[in-house]
Amino acid sequence: MMKIIFISGVKFGFDVLESILEKNWKITASFSYLPEKKKFYSDYANFENLAKKYGVIHKQVNNINDKENIDLIKKISPDLILVIGWSQLLKKEIIDIPKLGVIGSHPTELPKYRGRAPIPWSIIKELKKSALTFFYIQEGIDNGDIIIQKQFEITDMDDASSLYEKMTSLGKNMLSEILPLLDSGKITSKRQNPEMFIENWPKRTPVDGKIDWSKSAKEIHNLTRATTCPYPGAFTYFKNKKLIIWKSTLDNSSVQESGKIMIENNKVKIGTCNGSVFLDVVSYDGNEKKNAVEIFSSSDVGMKLE
Repeated sequence: MMKIIFISGVKFGFDVLESILEKNWKITASFSYLPEKKKFYSDYANFENLAKKYGVIHKQVNNINDKENIDLIKKISPDLILVIGWSQLLKKEIIDIPKLGVIGSHPTELPKYRGRAPIPWSIIKELKKSALTFFYIQEGIDNGDIIIQKQFEITDMDDASSLYEKMTSLGKNMLSEILPLLDSGKITSKRQNPEMFIENWPKRTPVDGKIDWSKSAKEIHNLTRATTCPYPGAFTYFKNKKLIIWKSTLDNSSVQESGKIMIENNKVKIGTCNGSVFLDVVSYDGNEKKNAVEIFSSSDVGMKLE
């Protein structure tokens, strides 16, 4: 059976690794982010207890490309390295170690879309479908040969949380397909067609979640959908306090003054340049999530979010 090294720092990778271990694949070692990296990754996961449960060598690292980490990987001499949810590009020195290669995942329909934050961008860009792709990692960004790719729909009801769940479920099933083929030497792959490339998506940071109430209701609603859990959330300011919008509902029935607070049928509605949005689930920064009507009162009507 193959010796596998698993590299991940996020919940998607945690769930996938747990699934692989439950199926008795030989994970010799795993690498994840140091705990202090949690502030940079809203879907950060701690792998220590999982690795301990299954007797897997585990190391938390700041940079996977540090010499001591490369030396450890060389010492383990894995047949395969799986990289699931890891932002650092691997040095060629690591890529060349395993005889079966280094395999990564990307939740877009490669080679159409490459880069960072694919789930939020897919919603913001109003894509109607996306895909999860497993591919061979080479030098460069998301440009290696494709091993397997499966599409999933993005509906108007989907948000970052539901797409994350779709991606996780697909990831488990797809690895169940390709690991036996890798182990038996029957795996196939195909080159990416560069003519199909559309766009390279940039990294997103928490400040990108700031709501501009002068934009349309649809744009604001899509931002809320794109940045909800496991991400930091879209946000605005009310009475000089940061208010995070975790869930909203689109309302195209009326056009109101941008950012203006209204309460209608026991629901909080905010005006935009084109339509309105209902605020469903919100929280002040660091506090528990609540229904918006628990935050706003009739005395707030007519005031503005900033």
